[in-house]
Amino acid sequence: MFVRRFLTPAVLISSIFSGSAFAGDNDINSISLTSQKEFSNFAESVTNVFAYKTMLPGEPLGVLGFDIGIGAISSESQFKLNSQSPDNNHRVNILSVHAQKGLPGGFDLGLQYNMLTDSDASTISGELRYAIVEGGTLHPSLSVGGQYTKASGMDALDYQSFGVDLGVSKGFANFTPYANIGMVSSIVDPTLNTDLKEEKPTLVKVSAGLNINLFAFDVLVGYDQVGDNNNFILKAGYRF
Repeated sequence: MFVRRFLTPAVLISSIFSGSAFAGDNDINSISLTSQKEFSNFAESVTNVFAYKTMLPGEPLGVLGFDIGIGAISSESQFKLNSQSPDNNHRVNILSVHAQKGLPGGFDLGLQYNMLTDSDASTISGELRYAIVEGGTLHPSLSVGGQYTKASGMDALDYQSFGVDLGVSKGFANFTPYANIGMVSSIVDPTLNTDLKEEKPTLVKVSAGLNINLFAFDVLVGYDQVGDNNNFILKAGYRF
């Protein structure tokens, strides 16, 4: 029963991006930028694409609870990733697999694997979240979370980032809206271009969304913004 519940939304999500891009469009196997200023701006777009995406409400899951799902993400970038040429309308499609498990004491532990659909690049992220206020009938939950992300599959770039945020959420019947605000600090290192130095952008991150329980499975519609670049998120899965 659980497998059938999970596979149905997974097939729907994965079909969104099937055949939507050309192979290699978002590979980063060389760096064509020559100025540090250009690379600094590129690093901010890279941070938006690769940083941890908030894909669930902040309410604690409890010792027996879990949240598992697959997501489709459309990320904004001011540059084409493979050529680094400026493009204000460029978007990067990402497939995401997400799992969060409730722990004792109001803690939740999560993992997120994101894969660019037209690239060899991928990321693995971990999150530890603590419920400062667990929430109830008359008041929302308040939580704080810390995240770490490491990217792989790029010949010309090393990427890792650290994030922290404060989240609020409140359930209303089958609907749970949420909002988060925090910071992301990344290290973007051009490994194949010795003339450019690594960049360490620190950017404001805001998130908001709505989780809808449809009984058979859950659907989440979300918005993430890192610096000046946005992300649109659709996730389907199972939250208990």
